[in-house]
Amino acid sequence: MIRRSTVLGPRRLRPASTLLAALVLVGAARAQSGLVLRYQLLELKGGETGSTRAYAINNTGQVVGYIEVGGKKHSAHWHNRVTTDLHGTVHYDLQHPYPLFNQDYSEAFDISDADQVIGTARISIDCPPDILITNAFIVRPAVLTDLATPYPGDALTNLRTFGNPCDTAYDSAATGVSNSNIVVGWADRSDGVTHAFLVRPIGGQFFTDQNVDLVNDLMIDLGTLQASDPVSSATAVNDDGEVTGYSYTTVGGRAAYRAFLLTPLDNNNDGVPDQWFVDGGDGANALMIDLGTLGGSNSWGRAISNSGVIVGESDLDMPTGEHYTRAFRWANGIMTDLGTLRDDPNHGFSSASGINDDGVIVGWAENEARERRAFIWQRGRMKDLNELLYLKTESGSTVTPSITLTEARDINDDGLIVGWGSVKGTQGATTRGFLLIPTWLDPAELEEDENSSPGGTDGTGGNYNGIPVFGPPTTPDSGEPNQPSTPTTPGSSFMGLCGSGTLTVLPLTILGLCGLRSTRRHRTLRC
Repeated sequence: MIRRSTVLGPRRLRPASTLLAALVLVGAARAQSGLVLRYQLLELKGGETGSTRAYAINNTGQVVGYIEVGGKKHSAHWHNRVTTDLHGTVHYDLQHPYPLFNQDYSEAFDISDADQVIGTARISIDCPPDILITNAFIVRPAVLTDLATPYPGDALTNLRTFGNPCDTAYDSAATGVSNSNIVVGWADRSDGVTHAFLVRPIGGQFFTDQNVDLVNDLMIDLGTLQASDPVSSATAVNDDGEVTGYSYTTVGGRAAYRAFLLTPLDNNNDGVPDQWFVDGGDGANALMIDLGTLGGSNSWGRAISNSGVIVGESDLDMPTGEHYTRAFRWANGIMTDLGTLRDDPNHGFSSASGINDDGVIVGWAENEARERRAFIWQRGRMKDLNELLYLKTESGSTVTPSITLTEARDINDDGLIVGWGSVKGTQGATTRGFLLIPTWLDPAELEEDENSSPGGTDGTGGNYNGIPVFGPPTTPDSGEPNQPSTPTTPGSSFMGLCGSGTLTVLPLTILGLCGLRSTRRHRTLRC
C-alpha cells in the first residue's frame, strides 16, 4: 500500500514586529475604506534594443528571464534596477573536467528565495563529431566570488541528462526550483524518450558522477502516468516537494497529454520528502495522479502553490463544436475554468502560469478583440492588467508605456507580478519584460472613474463561469484570499526596491517597510 505524505514538517514563521502589525492593519483599513489596487510599471530592459522576457520573481523581488545580446538569448537577472547578463559573470566555458556551457545561448526560468537560478544553456561537445546540445543548469549569481562554499550549490552546475549525451540523451531543461533546494524539469533518456526529472542536492552538490559516464547520479526519473507513456515533463515544484507538469498518456484509446500532481513520500517521518517514484507494478509512477481536463483531451500543470493548488491550461470542448484552451485552477480534486477577458466567458483562449500563496493567479487571456493580454485572477474575477496600471509620477505627469502587457508569468507573495509585453510599433516582433508593483490609491487620484469600466475596481469586471467540472464537490480551500494579494501583508520583496528610484508613488505600507525584513508566509499542506 502506498503511503502518501501528510504534513512535511512545520512551517517557519517569524513573529511580526509592532510596526509590521500596524502596517498590516493600515493596509486592511485602506482596502475596506474603498481604496483601489493599481500597479506601477517598471520595464525590464537589457543592454541592447532586443527582446527581453521576465519568467519568474522570488519573494525578495529578484527577477529572472532573458535578454537578447547580439541576437542571442542570454539568461538575465534583475534586482534594484540592475540588469545582470549571466553570460558576463558566469564561467560558461569552465573546464571541470569537461566544458560546462561554451555557447552563446541560455534562458533562466525560475529563481528561489535564496537566489538560486535555474534554466537551460547550450554546449558543444566532442563525441565525435561535435554536437550542440542544451542542458539544465543551476547557478547562484549572488555568490559568484564564493566558489569554495558548497551549500546550497556550486556557483554554476550542469545538471546533465539521464544518459550519455553522445548516445541520444542530448538535452535537458530545469524549469522549477523550490525554497527547499529541489530542482525539476525534463531530460532525455538513452532510449530516446524524454521524462520529468527531479534533483535534490546531497552535501550541497547538485551533480555527482561517480563512474564518470556524464550522467548525473542525483537525477531522479519521475516516470509517467502510464507505463506505455513516452514523454513527461515537470514544470514546477513547491516547498514540500510536490511536483506538477504533464505526461503524455492514453485516454479512451486516444493519445493525450495530462496535467499531473506528484506527491512525494516521507519515509522517515522527519518532515523531509525522500521518495518521488513508486512503481505501481506496471512501470508507471503510482505517486503521480492525473488531474483531468475541463472537458477536452489535454491539460498541462504550469505552477503549484505551497498549499497544493495547481494552475495551468486545459482543452475545453464546447457543445457548439468550438474548441479552446483555457486557464484552470485545480484544488482538492476540482478543476475550475477561469474564463477569459471576452464579454462571453464561454469563448476565447487563456492560460494560467503563476500562483502565489494567497491563491492569486496570473497568466494571459484573449480580450474582446481576440488579442492576448496579461491578466490577474483574484476573488473569482479575471482582470486585464493593462487596465490596472497607474501611470503618473509624483509631479502628476502621465507616463505612456512603450509596451502592451501580453503575458503575466509569475506573482510573488507580496503581489509583485512579472511577465512581458509587446513593444508598441513592432507588431509583436519585440517583447520587453516587466515588473508590476502594487499600490493602493484613492479613486479620486485616478484620471477617470474606472469603477464603471470592464475589469474595474468594483470587482465585477472580467469573466468567470465558476463551474467545477472535475472531481467531487468540496468546500473552498483555505488559501482563497479575502483581499487582493498586496503589500497589506508585507513580505521581503519590497526590500529590493527600496532606494532604487523605481517607485514614484508609494503607499505607507511599502514606505514603512524600507529597512525591515520578514519571511514569506507559509501554510500547512492539506492532505
